[in-house]
Amino acid sequence: MSVVRHIAIMGCGQLSRMLALAGMPMGFQFSFLAEAGEATQCISGFGEIVTITDQSPAELFEALGRPDVITVERESVNVPLLRELQEFCPVYPDPDVVWAIQNRHREKTLVSRLGIPLSPWARIQDNDPVAEAVKAIGGLPVVIKSTEDGYDGYNQWVAETEEDLKAFDAERTKLLQQVVETGKGINEWIVEKKIAFDREISVIGVRNKQGDVVFYIPGENRHQKGILKSSIVPAPLLSDTLKQKAEAYITCLLKETNYVGVLALECFVVGDDLMVNELAPRVHNSGHWTMDGAVTSQFENHIRAIANLPLGETSMHGVAGMVNLLGFKLSDETSAPVQLVGEKAHLHWYGKSSRPGRKLGHVNIICDDEQALLAAIEKVEESYS
Repeated sequence: MSVVRHIAIMGCGQLSRMLALAGMPMGFQFSFLAEAGEATQCISGFGEIVTITDQSPAELFEALGRPDVITVERESVNVPLLRELQEFCPVYPDPDVVWAIQNRHREKTLVSRLGIPLSPWARIQDNDPVAEAVKAIGGLPVVIKSTEDGYDGYNQWVAETEEDLKAFDAERTKLLQQVVETGKGINEWIVEKKIAFDREISVIGVRNKQGDVVFYIPGENRHQKGILKSSIVPAPLLSDTLKQKAEAYITCLLKETNYVGVLALECFVVGDDLMVNELAPRVHNSGHWTMDGAVTSQFENHIRAIANLPLGETSMHGVAGMVNLLGFKLSDETSAPVQLVGEKAHLHWYGKSSRPGRKLGHVNIICDDEQALLAAIEKVEESYS
């Protein structure tokens, strides 16, 4: 078995930064693959940055420094290129799994095939009648999402009434015209039955090449305008039944796809049941608390998994919370809000330029009990506003 020393990451955002910060103390070297025009300030100084232009896969592999393994920090990546790079070194997670999850139709097809519950859904393409899709899944209300390039509330529409469907159709006409004019854009959507769920939880699982699996205790996610605002771990008052279901679903997905690395699973809690909302084939925002609140962070365990090392312990230190720090204005002059650092509060700043709603950093809070944690989260949110 070859020893992994050098890891290349496709993507140059904060997740790549945190992966490198977790791997460098273990002696790993990093390099990064950037799309043309991609911002790279998050990983500046962390290793060689190679921008994709017209190089061959072999030339990219050489430019990256001949890495021992390649991984990804997001699902919206160039999967055909990843498949070609597999000729030179392992790529984890497998590009075929990334391909399945980066498109909501393929993702839901995968989850359905494994018998894991989902909200009723249908796919529409181009000018397919949205009314027929809505009828097929039980009628209004529905949520309509583009199958790709939709995150943090972008490219999503909530339809409560027939008028809302007409408004979506009007916007769809413009989007399809853009495809005609540019050859790029959105021409495929998923229509989901809008579920009256109690809350959303996440469970983070990890599997290495040998098939060992560990997972972190599920946390509750709280959103603001479709963007994750905070997480609380353990999810308050989560029954053992729901916890076991979450663990069973993530274990099934990891094993059935022969997955290597960290996989995140977002679920809706509906009474005593769970319905899968989304998967993420990477380290995930709802697992950032593990950097300070778990024996081994999700980032270190991802590095361990793709390097085929023993997976680290996932037990917690007390109870944990994470607060995302979102941008308020468009600016290149952002500085770390060090006033948020406290006895139990740990600041993680990404060094990114600001724009409204952009994730600029996060604060992890570790407390002895849930009441103290909720008070500390509220204090951070009031101080950063």
